[in-house]
Amino acid sequence: MKNSTLEFYDNLAENYQLIARDWDSAVSSQGQVLHALIGKHFSNASQIKLLDCSCGIGTQAIGLALSGYQVHATDLSPKAVAQARQQADRLKAKLTFGVADFRTLDRDVEGKFDVVISCDNSLPHILSDDEVKISLENILDKLNPGGLFLASIRDYDELLKTKPSGMVPRRIQDEIGERIYTQAWTWAEGKNEYEVELFLMLKSDLGWNTHSYKTQYRALRRSELSKFMSESGFTNIAWIMPEASGYYQPVVIGTKT
Repeated sequence: MKNSTLEFYDNLAENYQLIARDWDSAVSSQGQVLHALIGKHFSNASQIKLLDCSCGIGTQAIGLALSGYQVHATDLSPKAVAQARQQADRLKAKLTFGVADFRTLDRDVEGKFDVVISCDNSLPHILSDDEVKISLENILDKLNPGGLFLASIRDYDELLKTKPSGMVPRRIQDEIGERIYTQAWTWAEGKNEYEVELFLMLKSDLGWNTHSYKTQYRALRRSELSKFMSESGFTNIAWIMPEASGYYQPVVIGTKT
């Protein structure tokens, strides 16, 4: 994971919710879908201690806290965590926060959890095999025996077939204002890695103001992530695709024996 990841999320934090057409609805809907997936393993949300180790501005963490989970939410970006605190206060969600790195969760986060999640394509920011495994070992360390890990990533098995150059621009107009959101992707030569430049254009009385943010990802195939999880000690590894889960990205789950 390069320093650009921290800079990317620190710089984006204030405007992150503007990417969504209705961020509050995303908080609610994603929380409900994840609650249903977790509910297949644990029945009583109010008794479940859950760590969101890549919380961003709180999209999933807040949704799950509102569903009754005991949530501790952490992220690499202090500014994203600060924004998540503000959003949680606004939505009257009760959860705790901290700043932590995937690779040092054993030192950065106290205690053990029944569930650890990492959504929104966060793990693919880690570019090297060794650091992916270190991160997964740290996540495993945070789980109680019998605990569940759940993560979501982009469908790289499909994306690697064409290596698209970005995403179709999305124009949004709501009570917040008018804006256009898009991404440009530049693939590295000879590697399954790509740079994303995210563009957010905000309309004001004086015209359009453009903000851009850059970061890097690794196009991590499902078989690769499953292998890394198995080597790190996870068992019962399974993938749930969007058509089965209702979540917007493929979801992988694994347990700690």
